Amino acid sequence: MAPEFEEIMERVSYKIKNHMEDYEITKSSVFHSITLTLILVTAFFIRLVALMQGWDPLIKAFDPHMQVRAGEYILEHGLFNFLLWHDSLSWYPYGRAMGTSMYLAVPIAMVLVFKIITFFGFSITLEFAAYLTPVIFGTIGVYFTYLFAKELISKRAGLFAAIIMVVSPAYLSRSIAGFTDNESVGVLFTIMTFYFFVRALTRDSNRSAIFAGLSLAMLGGSWGAFRFAYDLLPVFALVMVISGNYSTRLLKVYTVTISVATMIMITIPRIGGSFLLETEGIAPVAFIAFLVLFGLMQHISEILNPAAFRRFIVYSFAAIVLVLGGIFLALLLTGIVQGIGDKFISVLLPASRNSLPLIDSVSEHLPLAWGNLYSNLSILVFFMPLGVYYAMKKPTEKNVFIATFGVTTILFSGSMVRLMLLLAPAAALLSALAIDALLKPYALAGHGRIKLTKRTMSKKSIGSGDAARAYFTVFLLLIIMLSSGVTTAVDRFSQPELTPGRNPNEAYTDWPDAFEWMQRETSYYDHTSENDFKGYENNIAAPVMLSWWDYGYYITAKGDTITLADNATSNSTQIASVGAMLMYNESMALPLMYKYNVDYVMVVPAGGYTGLGSDLGKAIWMIRIAEQYAKEYRVNADHYYDEDTNSYVDKFYDSVLFRLMAYHAPDMTAEAAERPPFADSNTQLAPDLRANQVDSLDFFTEVFRSIGVATETQRYDYPIIRIFKVNYPADIDLRVNVFNEWIQMNLQADAIAAANEDA
Repeated sequence: MAPEFEEIMERVSYKIKNHMEDYEITKSSVFHSITLTLILVTAFFIRLVALMQGWDPLIKAFDPHMQVRAGEYILEHGLFNFLLWHDSLSWYPYGRAMGTSMYLAVPIAMVLVFKIITFFGFSITLEFAAYLTPVIFGTIGVYFTYLFAKELISKRAGLFAAIIMVVSPAYLSRSIAGFTDNESVGVLFTIMTFYFFVRALTRDSNRSAIFAGLSLAMLGGSWGAFRFAYDLLPVFALVMVISGNYSTRLLKVYTVTISVATMIMITIPRIGGSFLLETEGIAPVAFIAFLVLFGLMQHISEILNPAAFRRFIVYSFAAIVLVLGGIFLALLLTGIVQGIGDKFISVLLPASRNSLPLIDSVSEHLPLAWGNLYSNLSILVFFMPLGVYYAMKKPTEKNVFIATFGVTTILFSGSMVRLMLLLAPAAALLSALAIDALLKPYALAGHGRIKLTKRTMSKKSIGSGDAARAYFTVFLLLIIMLSSGVTTAVDRFSQPELTPGRNPNEAYTDWPDAFEWMQRETSYYDHTSENDFKGYENNIAAPVMLSWWDYGYYITAKGDTITLADNATSNSTQIASVGAMLMYNESMALPLMYKYNVDYVMVVPAGGYTGLGSDLGKAIWMIRIAEQYAKEYRVNADHYYDEDTNSYVDKFYDSVLFRLMAYHAPDMTAEAAERPPFADSNTQLAPDLRANQVDSLDFFTEVFRSIGVATETQRYDYPIIRIFKVNYPADIDLRVNVFNEWIQMNLQADAIAAANEDA
């Protein structure tokens, strides 16, 4: 037995030694690993810069507050009950089916982060876990960018791409601490989808194709922009076919990825089976049939002679286009297949936004300006064209994907600034490809592996000194981008919107003060139990707060108060009604407010500064949306706003919104009475401020006014937030009847006018 045992041990020892030789550690691998580790550590902590500066760990922006509220519901009631949750605090009087209208990934992610951290014995709140969630997923996104670039280009390019993603303002803005929204996890899943897809294609790996499908499904459950990734894959496949790079590998990988993703996505409540009846949903699935038919034609080409094959191709292609095109057109005209969504149309055709004010009212939906492009990409604007050049110069499978990904995101982000977020990883790849291609000759020459003659360069050869200078030049350029990114993180992204200010010691507490007042005076939970709530039929006593939709998530998530509209913008007609209430004069607005049981109205004069989110700058969208989506209210933009001078006129100064913002209460300082109700910088937007001083209100009483104090010595006369109680007159029922008759008359007139146009 002993000799046999010794023989076995020798074989095991031999295998171990040979196995370890495959993992021989070199100086370059150690340096590479250390560099990657430092990049990831930097990515993590730069996203926590606000906390390190001393700012409170507050959730940023508007939408993330609803994500936290959803996470709290999941943590308390479970995921299954969340799917059945009908939120009674928003979109009064209808409410909102939260479980089927929200993307689930972010609230689930924050709950998982909370569970993991508390499992290790740390005591934190769910809100703090939500605060950390984008930091964690953003750092993982940097790592997958490294893997992606490494798979497509080289290990060196992987490091370059990772460094770029660490400080890319477009990506940093959506993965900074506190920005716990769909994009914070959606970008990661986008990169994972493309990484596994390319890995599956280049390595002919079924497992990677399945992972690509799973990643795409997770993207579908986290972010509405999943349609970009879902539709980019067939675009890439089509480019491969046109460029002569079709293969059975492409057919297999594409089919597995799309099939796995689609089968899972149609089970996600937010998407559902109806997605397959949308243009964006049916196209990638139908493209599987196209690839199969193309493969069959290639096979037939090997049997037929060239002349017969050409005739076969022409007739077959014409027949396929006519049949499939006819079927699709018939389905589209009958309404079985839905057309392209408004947001996607606004990306493809930016001019169409003039007729879509609800979409155009969001600043992130505006076309990209050159200055915005440079501020988000820095020196990458010079590397990206080179990356496209190198990718198209050698159209391999990998380079075709880089070019397709890069060019489409450049075009889309130029149409809508929000899509700069998708351009960030594409820009990192293109720039990494360009840098890698530029440095490769120097790297090889520095190691003595190539020698360039006078025919190609003025020097006989490139030495290590030349390589060092080339690397140092690129290093300086990356340092410029790194410093720009850090400065952006500190100056633009660290400041919480809820407590703006120049530094943590001079932060404004207006919003927290307003939330505290709402929780004390208008809280839903002080009037009824949500579990016992049966509906709004009995005109419940819980107060309803009217405000512009921007603040809906704030009010419901932080103030526990019922709102008419929020940032989901899911009901354009209701948003138009809100706009009409705020644009009508006091007397005319009362009947419409009464129909919605409005008790309080919140306005945001923002201390007179549009940079702090003043409703003065948003009023034009209230006007346009009311005019577009609720024509029966007869809000005519020409009566409120002069397009030629870009300023408010006439009726605007008599609107509820303006009067509540500009109201000079008796207890306000004498200095305020001597100046217009808004900062002098706004006089171009509202030139008649001084001529429209508001000293009294007919039907509103101010009940809350934020003090606007950042320091002991600094104070704004006009606050950031004001809340007013509505005082309905005794004859309100009569006013409502008259208003309803007027609306019915308008509707009838519109119906007659539409019928005449059709005739």
